[in-house]
Amino acid sequence: MERQLQEKVKQHIENNKILLLLGPKSVGKTQLIENVISNPDEILHLDANQKKIKKSLENPTEASLKSIFENYKYIVIQDAQYLIHLQTIIEEVLFKDYPINLILNCSFEPILDEVLREVLQMQGLELRLYPLLFQELANQQGIVEFDKNIAQRLIYGNYPQVVENPAEAENFLLNLLEDAIFTNLSPNERINKAEKLLKMLQALAFQIGEPISYNEIGFKAGLDNETVERYIDLLEKAFILIKIPSFYNGHKYELKKTHCVYFVDNGIRNAIIKNFNEIDLRNDVDMLWKNWLISERIKWNQQQENPCQYSFWRTHTKQQMDFIEVKDQKISAYKSIWDKRKKPKFPASFKSFYPEASIHALNRSTYWGFLSKK
Repeated sequence: MERQLQEKVKQHIENNKILLLLGPKSVGKTQLIENVISNPDEILHLDANQKKIKKSLENPTEASLKSIFENYKYIVIQDAQYLIHLQTIIEEVLFKDYPINLILNCSFEPILDEVLREVLQMQGLELRLYPLLFQELANQQGIVEFDKNIAQRLIYGNYPQVVENPAEAENFLLNLLEDAIFTNLSPNERINKAEKLLKMLQALAFQIGEPISYNEIGFKAGLDNETVERYIDLLEKAFILIKIPSFYNGHKYELKKTHCVYFVDNGIRNAIIKNFNEIDLRNDVDMLWKNWLISERIKWNQQQENPCQYSFWRTHTKQQMDFIEVKDQKISAYKSIWDKRKKPKFPASFKSFYPEASIHALNRSTYWGFLSKK
């Protein structure tokens, strides 16, 4: 399937010396690059997860890099976040005379100087690729057919391999979970408490859309609260989790300094709890619906380079708005419910505190507009 990002990636490669392509493992970053380069013989593939490749790039100099890169026009480095001197390599290529295009695929936020990262972002040299977006699937299948099978997306998620080979979806997701989470994430970051990490993720999986307590999660997983916070931050950088803060403006009873955690893909969430039961046999369908909607919206905005602020709103009396998006100082607030026959109740206090906000219900009849909104 052609990805929506394909034309943009092609233009970036044609007009720039460097492209930083970020996103979860197994979403097709390398395949996307190969799709936009007409001559595969001009590509040198390097896997930074291999010791030999990593060692050859340990002391990057102009001479050593040119000896590795010579005879190729495109250099694609897979899992470039593992390179200790990634920053030096980028600066060498960016600021010196190398007749190449360097494409860096990263499944974890690379460790770079803030100034360099800002330069890459300002010059549009950083793009993100996620599992297949709602828009990509709907465009291919048609919205009627997509909607007919939407329950499969809530259960198995949107990874390309899951969509293309549904019979092997469970095996793929369980293997991906092992590969994406229980591994070294970068040269300096690793998770070394796999069993406790899984318990932490299971606790988060059952609290989607709810304010989390690091102490409570830590107690369930056998971890201290600082380790829980660190692991969540690492998994956010690995494009596994999405963390959004509470919306707080000093009004009475509003929660402040807390977060909700969502999963980038529903399939990974269900793999964590090993539950791939059909929708009719589940008691967490509203949770699945909420996770899918909110993660899809955030991924769509990021891929479209559409800057927004995200949050949720909750009071100590448990009144809640599931999702708040602020753009150009305009507040859009949403509450989700799977059953389109039911109408969610909007908190009167939220309307009172924020009369300027537009308020919307997200159900099976209204989600298309939400996910396509620019």
